[in-house]
Amino acid sequence: MDEESKQLIIENYLKLFLRYGSGPEVGQWSSEGQQFRFEKLIQIGDLRGCRVLDIGCGLGDLYPFLLKRFDQIDYTGIDIVSQLVDKAAKKYPNANFLCRDILTSGIDGMFEYAFISGMFNNTIKDCSDFMKRIISVVFQHCTKGFAFNFTSTYVNHIDTGMAYHDPIDILGFCLNTLTRKATMHHHYERCDVVIFLYR
Repeated sequence: MDEESKQLIIENYLKLFLRYGSGPEVGQWSSEGQQFRFEKLIQIGDLRGCRVLDIGCGLGDLYPFLLKRFDQIDYTGIDIVSQLVDKAAKKYPNANFLCRDILTSGIDGMFEYAFISGMFNNTIKDCSDFMKRIISVVFQHCTKGFAFNFTSTYVNHIDTGMAYHDPIDILGFCLNTLTRKATMHHHYERCDVVIFLYR
């Protein structure tokens, strides 16, 4: 992501944070929208006792969601918006939160599973190339699986404020460069796509 796009993303989520303070709206979700995406992501596997990485974690809303369903989650969330990371760390002291751009600073350690939810919805320059760079970095730090979602280009309506990605292109990239153990669920609800990558 170029520096201009990065600053626009930070400003966008900071504006939402200052407006709402907490809740899924800070991440551009409705409660219902966030819930059904989280439910889909965790279908990747049994997360009990696992080290879990959440990229673009925002306020860390995935953490309490996981705790309700699995025991002894070792959770780390990473985001580029420092105010969101600080808020999440105060709210969930038993989790780990870092403010970091993983494309420039990397990821420390290994995790059984990693998740990205909603991170690829914002319109930025070369958004699908950005996705490919991010998922390539993240998958290197997974020992079992990685789940991420995005909005398909196969839609009936285009919102100019949203990014859309060709699911055939993204799945092909994953199969050709990351792993042949991949599953894609297309239009499982609305125009959403989720891809599960496995070791």
